[in-house]
Amino acid sequence: MPVTTRKLQSHPHASRIANGCALVIVAICIVLTILAESERLWWRAYLVAQFRVEIFALCSLVAIALVSFRGSAVLATSVSLCALLSFSHLIPYYIPRTQPPMVSEKSLKLMQINLNVKNKQYEAVTAYIQRIDPDAVLLAELTPEWRDYLTTHLKTHPHSVTDSRIDTYGIGIYCKKAPKNARIEYLGKSGHPSIVAELQGLEKSVHLLHTHVQGPVKEQFFAWHKGQFEAMQELVKELPPPLVVSGDLNANAWTYLISDFLNKSGLVDTQWGRGIRLTWPTPFYWRYGFCPLLAIDHFFVSDDVIVKRKDLGIPNSSDHYPVVIEISL
Repeated sequence: MPVTTRKLQSHPHASRIANGCALVIVAICIVLTILAESERLWWRAYLVAQFRVEIFALCSLVAIALVSFRGSAVLATSVSLCALLSFSHLIPYYIPRTQPPMVSEKSLKLMQINLNVKNKQYEAVTAYIQRIDPDAVLLAELTPEWRDYLTTHLKTHPHSVTDSRIDTYGIGIYCKKAPKNARIEYLGKSGHPSIVAELQGLEKSVHLLHTHVQGPVKEQFFAWHKGQFEAMQELVKELPPPLVVSGDLNANAWTYLISDFLNKSGLVDTQWGRGIRLTWPTPFYWRYGFCPLLAIDHFFVSDDVIVKRKDLGIPNSSDHYPVVIEISL
C-alpha cells in the first residue's frame, strides 16, 4: 500500500515537470520564429533567419510530440503555426517551375568549388575536376599555393582569371575556352574580389559574376555583407543576359538580402523546384561537434538560361560541397 501511494503521488509531480519542459521548448520555438521573421530589423535576427530549415524541423518535431503524448492543445497549435510560418519561406524550392523552351543544342557545364584554405588535397581536387570535366571551374578560397598548383597541373583548363589571397576570400575561374572581357571587381567596403567575365561555349556569350560574400557573423561584417549585396545589385544592372551569378554568398536564399537581390535583378535561383541543396558543412566537419546545415553556395541565372541539371559533388576535404550545373539557352 505505501508503494502504491508513492507512485500515485509522483505522477502529478512528473506531469508538472513535463508540462514545464514543453512550455520552455515551445517558448524557444516561438522566440526563434519571431526573430527569424524580424530579420530586417536586427543583424542578429538575420543570423537566426539563416536557420529556417532547422527551426522548421524543431517546431515540427515538438508539434508531433505534443500531439502524440496528448500535450496541451494550445502549445501544439502555437508551435504548429511556427512550423508553417518557417516552411512558407521554403515552399518555392519544392514547387516545379516551368522553363522556357530550349533553343540551343549546346550546353555549358559549370562547377563551383569552395576549396577551403586549409585543404591540401591538390591532386584529389584536380583529378575530380578532370573527371567531372566542366567547361569552367569557379573557385573560392583560392590561395597562392592553390593557384600555382592548378595553373601548372590543370592542363584541361588553360585559361584563368585569379585573385589569390592568403585569407579565405581569394577567388578564381579556370576555363577550357578563354573568357572575354574578364576583370576583377571589388564590391562594397569589404575589399573582397569578385570576377566578371563572358564565358564562351554557347551560341551567345554568358555573362558571369562570380563572388564570395563576407560572412555576417559580426556587426561590422554584416555591414560589409549587406553592402556587397547592394553593390552586386548595381553591377548586375550593367550585365546583359544571359547571366549567371555564382559563389559562396554566406547566406541562404530564403533570407531577405538574397530575396531582395533576386526580386530586383529578375534572376532565378537554380534551387527553385529542385529542393534545397544544403552545401555546408560537409560530413568531415560534423565530427567536431554539432553544426547546422546551410545552403550558401549558389547559382542564380537570368530567365533565358535553362538549367538542365544541378548536382552536388564530392568535397575532397573541403568544408563545402561543390555544386555543378549544366545550362543551355
